[in-house]
Amino acid sequence: MKSKKIDQTKSPWNLAGKIKTYPADFVVEEIPLYEPCGEGEHLYITVRKTNMSHEECVRQVAKAFQVSQRDIGCAGRKDFHAVTTQTLSVYLRGKKPEVPESIGSIEVRSFSFHANKLRLGHLVGNRFVIRVRNVKVDSLQDIQEKLKELHTFGLPNFFGPQRFGNFGNNHALGRALVMEEWDELVALVLAGDQRHHDFVSNGEYKRALDAWPFGQPAERNVLEAIVSGKSPMQACMAVPKPLRKLWVNAWQSYLFNAVLQSRMDDKTWNTILVGDLAWKHDGGGRTFEATAEDLEDELFQARVDSFSLSPTGPLWGSKMRMPSGGVLAKEVEAREFSGLGDSNLVTMRNYASGARRPLRVEVTDPNAIFSSDEYGEFVEFTFALPAGSYATVVLEYCLA
Repeated sequence: MKSKKIDQTKSPWNLAGKIKTYPADFVVEEIPLYEPCGEGEHLYITVRKTNMSHEECVRQVAKAFQVSQRDIGCAGRKDFHAVTTQTLSVYLRGKKPEVPESIGSIEVRSFSFHANKLRLGHLVGNRFVIRVRNVKVDSLQDIQEKLKELHTFGLPNFFGPQRFGNFGNNHALGRALVMEEWDELVALVLAGDQRHHDFVSNGEYKRALDAWPFGQPAERNVLEAIVSGKSPMQACMAVPKPLRKLWVNAWQSYLFNAVLQSRMDDKTWNTILVGDLAWKHDGGGRTFEATAEDLEDELFQARVDSFSLSPTGPLWGSKMRMPSGGVLAKEVEAREFSGLGDSNLVTMRNYASGARRPLRVEVTDPNAIFSSDEYGEFVEFTFALPAGSYATVVLEYCLA
């Protein structure tokens, strides 16, 4: 597979084709980690929603069963502009309410019971059916060849552009937060080119607050704190912690992408090196340090070739397991280039403890066909990815 520079903070919608033109153009279905046992206080319902946010779906389900939103569990968040099928758990505390066939516009496809709440990560992966429009017919063969490459060598496990927010700057917000650069963070939060942003540029914070849209509560929180005389640090802390955590997660993702790009450049992204922390795809994500003896072992190499083992990259945090040797040196170099030092990991601990992530994942059952519907012609992609991997990265490789 050829190495290429990939900026995953940018929007994927400038592909050689148009994506998400219609809701049915992007279909996602969860692959569950386990089936409910049929007994317990947690109702497992499989729901299908169209163009609905995760938060709105949870709100409607909680309201329907008269429980708190905290009693709703899920294995993963799904795309907004899409048709998505996933399982939610509802903690009923012994109640046995009637399960409706629909909740508003949400279709309830099946239900059962289980003993525990669904948690993030309790899924194998997701199946995708994606229609990309305005793709030239003569590009289909090239697309199919690229899908074969991904199936053979694996997908570089970049975080997709969704991770970095609508403006592609969540990682910059996370960096400023971790580095405790409060003035910079305030400037980033309140940046823009509309009239209310001009008031901020001129230091007219009260006028900015009066003009600021109510649909942007984090920005308004920051402005309210500044207008009331609080410091830039206090203003930043007025942003809800879940959003601040999202920023830090994006910063971790940005640094991971940088390491993965470096490994792609030297053609080691799908090769385990001495000192690598090898990811056991069939072992719940556990890792172990690869030795020179491992690399000489034929069974070890067979496990790498079969996608049982892959090299990993850093999701920096105070509790992240470190590789060794040249692998560690490369990761530390990327971290230090960004300005992130050991002391900053203490700040990061408040939001993320750190983890490892495989540098590659397997793309299963990939295919692409040319077809049409009442709206016109399209290329339809079908494939499955492990949990936490991004379909947009597949599309970018095949269409960019």
